[in-house]
Amino acid sequence: MKNLIAISLAALLAASLSGCAQDSMMMRQGSMQGGAGMKGGMDMKMMDTNNDAMISKEEFMKHHEAMYDKMKKGSNGMVSVKDMQMMMHDMMMQK
Repeated sequence: MKNLIAISLAALLAASLSGCAQDSMMMRQGSMQGGAGMKGGMDMKMMDTNNDAMISKEEFMKHHEAMYDKMKKGSNGMVSVKDMQMMMHDMMMQK
């Protein structure tokens, strides 16, 4: 069971880091001026709660904990791998 949780969180983190890298590149190119994010994608401005144009570990973790809290969970309070994969697929389709 611990392995399942670890794998799920690792998959979420990998998807998030991929989105962060894309958002970071877009920010450097000026595509996200004025707080406009990628449609349906991760908005770096949402994570940067103190507006210092940098994402701290605390800001990153709070954002992703909030994402996890919004996810569909089973009666055991956990997210299934299937639901995690569906969510990641949906996120990729929106970009």
